[in-house]
Amino acid sequence: MADEICLARIERYLADGENAGLENASVICQVRDGRIDKMVAQMEPLTRAILILVVARKMSVAEVARRFRMSEERVCRHFRLAVEGIVGR
Repeated sequence: MADEICLARIERYLADGENAGLENASVICQVRDGRIDKMVAQMEPLTRAILILVVARKMSVAEVARRFRMSEERVCRHFRLAVEGIVGR
């Protein structure tokens, strides 16, 4: 339940006029790589959203935690999962 609330907050943030659109992995990695796109698409939604915020939006873990009322530990856990999902394959 808490993940769904945080995800909804992040999606609203990404969709608002200040930050339109939800990027896919191609924006995260400037080199187009279908494997990365596929891995990112298969991630849990909150993990994918945090990856986008940290990598594509260049937000720090502290900024993500503050803005979306999450602990830094939780943000780090999701970010680690995202990176391991990409690098570990």
